[in-house]
Order: sequence, then C-alpha cells, then structure tokens
Amino acid sequence: MNIENKRKARDPIFGIGKLDQDLNGIPSKKSVLLAASPAVGNEVFGYQIIYNNILHKNRVLLYLNRTSPQSYLTEMKEYDFKADSDLVIIDSYSNITGVESQESPTRRIIKNPADKEEIREKLSQELDKGYDLVLLDSLSLLIDSFDFEYAVSLIDLINSKLQKKGGASVLLFTNWDYGENDVKKLSGKVNAEIDIKGIEKRVIFGQYFAVIKCDWIKEKKFSSALFKAVKPGGIKIYFPKILVTGPTDAGKTSFIHSASKDAVSVDRLGGTIALDHGNLDFEGYKADLFGTPGQERFDPLLRLLGGEAIGVILIIDSTRPDQFPRAIEMLRKTETYGLPIVVVANKANLPGALSVEDLREKLHVGKEFPLVQTVAEDLSHIDPNEPTKLKKDGVERALRALFQELG
Repeated sequence: MNIENKRKARDPIFGIGKLDQDLNGIPSKKSVLLAASPAVGNEVFGYQIIYNNILHKNRVLLYLNRTSPQSYLTEMKEYDFKADSDLVIIDSYSNITGVESQESPTRRIIKNPADKEEIREKLSQELDKGYDLVLLDSLSLLIDSFDFEYAVSLIDLINSKLQKKGGASVLLFTNWDYGENDVKKLSGKVNAEIDIKGIEKRVIFGQYFAVIKCDWIKEKKFSSALFKAVKPGGIKIYFPKILVTGPTDAGKTSFIHSASKDAVSVDRLGGTIALDHGNLDFEGYKADLFGTPGQERFDPLLRLLGGEAIGVILIIDSTRPDQFPRAIEMLRKTETYGLPIVVVANKANLPGALSVEDLREKLHVGKEFPLVQTVAEDLSHIDPNEPTKLKKDGVERALRALFQELG
C-alpha cells in the first residue's frame, strides 16, 4: 500500500515506517502524545518526526524548553537529521541559563521562561501564523516548572489553534511517576497516544513503542514494536532474532552475507559447522540473522538456535527437490512452526530448477507462505574463500516479504 498517495499532500508524518503504515500519518487537526517511561527517552522520535516533515515540505514549529536550540540541532545531526534553516523554534530555555539569544526568522525567544503569560502569548501568536506540525519538547518540564493545569491549558490552546488553522501536534512527555488521574487527563486531551517503554529484567535490555489509542483509525488492533535508536539513522524497528535455516549447500551463508555487511561464519572445509550471524539494516528495520548448519550431525543444535526466534527464512535449493523433506524436518526440529516464514528458493536460474508452482507442490506449502526466488550475482567469478553473493533484488524481496509478515 502506498501511504503517501493516501494522505493529503500536507498532512504530517511520523517518518517511522511502521507508525506511518499503521496510522497513515498524522491527519490535520489531530494531536499525538509520545509518552515515554523515564528509562527510555523519546527525544529521537522528535528529531525524526521534525526532519521527515521538513523533507516533505511541511512547516514545523518546535516549542523547546529542554535544551538550547544549538544543542538540539547538534543532537539531531548526530542521527544525520538536519533542520537548521527550516525549523522555527520558540526558545524557552536559553534565558534560564543566562545565555543571550536573539530573535531571527527561525527563532522566537521567551525572555522570562518563568512567566506563564509570556509563554502563552508567544505560543499563541506563533500558532496564528499557521504550521503543518507543532512539536512540544517537553511537556513534562512544563508540568515540573508550573503544574498540570497550566500544561493542560497549553494543550487546549494548541488544539484550538490547530482546529482553526489546520496542522497537527506532537507532544513529548516523560511519565516521572505522576499521579494516575493527571496522566489520564493528558491522554484525554489528545487523539492518539504512543507509549515508549523498556523491557526490563533487572536491567533494560530492549525498547519498544506501542500505540495505545488512535481515534482516526477505526476497528484496528494495534501492535507493539521493538526499536533501536541508531546513529546515524534514528529509530529502526528491531527484530532481535531471525532464523535462517535449510539443508546443506542451499545457500544460507550466501543469503546472510548478501543481506548483511558484517556477517561472520564458523566454517570448516567449505561447510558451515556451527552458525552464521549477520546484522541487517534495511528500509527502516534492523535485525540479527542467525544461520543454522545443514548437516544432520548438528541437529542437536537446531532447537537451541531456534529458541527465541521471531521469524524464519527457509532456504532451499530449487534444483534439489530430494532435499525438501529435510528442509521441512529442520523447521520441525528448530521448533519454529507457527512463526512468520518466508521460503527462499535459491539457484532459480540453474538447469533443473523448479518453477514456483512446482516448488509449492513439492514443499506442500500454500500461497499463504511467501516464496521468493534468488540467484547468484556472477557464477563466473567465484572466490572459494568467500560466500557466493546473491543478487540484490531477490534478497530484498525476501526481506520485504518477511517484514510484512512480521507486521
């Protein structure tokens, strides 16, 4: 589905693939609360949202009380997000520190950040000029500097101005153990809420976001997604373990080395005896790929390697239907039945390679299982010390199919 064609031309976006796919961007006159736990920051979400809206020629206003504009823009650049001359900032921070700040075409200065009325008046005047996106960083500091009632009154001001002028808002909020009723009051003021949290086992070992509500998407169950904040690159959807399995010499190592720039293999006499591993960074997704050995003598490892996998790429040799029962047996032994699976039919251009229809028939898999054909880049220049690389288009089609299955 082409999200861009379904949105109105100037509707803001998240710039994060899964959120834009699930929520279809941020419609005009809607507001979003990005609510983070104290252990997980939401700042990078703000950087990415601002940057991608500027790329889409949306006019963006940032109310900033968390740090100076200079520091904010420097932090953005660390993620390769640049917005220097296109971002209008209401600076409600610098005069707290005594740093002199001057008004400019892209800077509005709050002279006294402790003055509620000055903040309200400056914000109101700027909103009257009309912006496609308004981002507030941070709502929590407004609460701590003043109180919940004042912070809520500014949300009401932003909402009322956007109803008249158009545009959407994103509010960054960190829940520092505020009262439950106060937090519910904030949530009640916005059209959508996205919670950003950590998965904890003594320490934070993973981060995820989850859409809690969204009133412009009807009759949909929202899923959560693990993510990593990457420099450069920003927020990437993260899949911690994708299993790549299949019979001996089907092309598992070739696939992992073709999909990853830093893959490593444990190898002996040309055959993988333990596993392949690669880090994948592709179209807004990050994943760790783990390849299994194909020889039966290593079957005791399969269950261990399949543990905690959340998706599977099954590699088969299109010219070796005699190995197909072994491929199915390996899925059983890795205990990955029921997970999203993409079948990669390698060596599709070699003599004796089966058609897609014949492959499905002999594998006993229906059309609900994505099946992608792949071929080697150039068999005339094979380095016996390096895995054969597969053509980019086939590898990318397989990855897209898997990420679509994973949701």
